[in-house]
Amino acid sequence: VTLLVMSILGLFVIGPVFHVVENYILLGTKAVLSLPFGLGGLLIGGVHQIIVVSGVHHIFNLLEIQLLAADHANPFNAIITAAMTAQGAATVAVGVKTKNPKLKTLAFPAALSAFLGITEPAIFGVNLRFRKPFFLSLIAGAIGGGLASLLGLAGTGSGITIIPGTVLYVNGQLPQYFLMVAVSFALGFALTYM
Repeated sequence: VTLLVMSILGLFVIGPVFHVVENYILLGTKAVLSLPFGLGGLLIGGVHQIIVVSGVHHIFNLLEIQLLAADHANPFNAIITAAMTAQGAATVAVGVKTKNPKLKTLAFPAALSAFLGITEPAIFGVNLRFRKPFFLSLIAGAIGGGLASLLGLAGTGSGITIIPGTVLYVNGQLPQYFLMVAVSFALGFALTYM
């Protein structure tokens, strides 16, 4: 009975309502992404890792699929790649600078995990613990995200970032992608190290 009722509600009530909501979210995201001077990338790149802390960042997968379906391009992927790269770089800086052997052995694997697209170990295991690395990585991620927007980077898929995400940019965007990743890494590392 529960399955029957929920299936009917899902098909005829919940589904249509959320379809309308999804369209408004897509329009809002496109409006933010189209802000001039890379401001959309700056904004999204600056807040993405805060949203990861809240645990609701998986909702962006739906958004990325909508962007791909609508435009066959995913500029959101490049921006969050910048934010995640900065988070990993800040973790590397903590690992390089610390004298604590336990923190060192925690920081480098957490950074590697971030460069493979999973930033939670870097955030919760290292950066958020010391506060400054986390907030400095937000600044670096914002700048990297702004650069991604200025360069017009847009992935050809979704779900992967940084090292594995490189395959989403083999359509002539690799030099710009590597530049954006390098800038995000350098800023995240330098700000945290200093």
